Amino acid sequence: MIVGIVGDAKRAVAWERHLRPHNIVRQVVLAPHVHDLDRVDACFILDATPNRTEHLLDALKESIPCFFISDFIIPSKELERIHQTSKEAGVEVQLAHWPTLSPSTQWMKDKISKPQFIQIQRNLNRSKIAHSSPAFINAWTDELALCLKWIDSGIHLIEVKQSHLLPDQPQAIHLLIRFDSGASASIQIQVSSTLEQHSRYIAANKSFIECSVSKQELKYSFLDTQERLSFESKKFDSTKAAEKSALHFLKNVQLKKEVVYSAYDALRFSINLEKIKSKLL
Repeated sequence: MIVGIVGDAKRAVAWERHLRPHNIVRQVVLAPHVHDLDRVDACFILDATPNRTEHLLDALKESIPCFFISDFIIPSKELERIHQTSKEAGVEVQLAHWPTLSPSTQWMKDKISKPQFIQIQRNLNRSKIAHSSPAFINAWTDELALCLKWIDSGIHLIEVKQSHLLPDQPQAIHLLIRFDSGASASIQIQVSSTLEQHSRYIAANKSFIECSVSKQELKYSFLDTQERLSFESKKFDSTKAAEKSALHFLKNVQLKKEVVYSAYDALRFSINLEKIKSKLL
């Protein structure tokens, strides 16, 4: 495959290093703008500028499958345009939601494809995100997007409670989501901790997974054919996440399969995020 990388030169070179090791990649072409590319089989667009959506749409209109690496939270109106243009062009666009794209999450989804319950707890040291409301929002919205994608069902009810240290400094949030499928998800984030912790617990009939996100250590517990409890442990290298996500995307493009996190997934998340934010006003 001939793969284009469009965006800031320094970031583009870093992404080129992620692509070079893969046999599927025959050539990597770096360019400042989509219009500077000759014909490519896929394109990585690295863009957090105000014109990022227009730059992505330019590539999609050229029928180029895209991996869009930008700020994750995008207004729903922009996502509607991205989704519609992608459909009209007949090409896939993958958005960079790293919690979903990570190899550890993909491994867990292979083990439990339809969770009945997800519980996420994250404690952050306030010094790391002091006076940064966006960092706090990113912490819980990342987990929300993961739950919505994984459970993949309509939402029956969302309950949300947020507390503040100061009026403009939230210190904790708890979301409880009930889905039409009967599944539920609980997300608890707090930023006044001395010890950092980030864990996910995923349960289904006869199986569950315990995941230490920070250590990328997982334990899969399940009942075998004789109804005995068995275990399988796994550890992932977080430094390889971007490289493996890039390879996964390119293979999906080559095989004409759906990408892991599409514009439709992002649009559904954005619509529900707007509903939750209205509850916090």
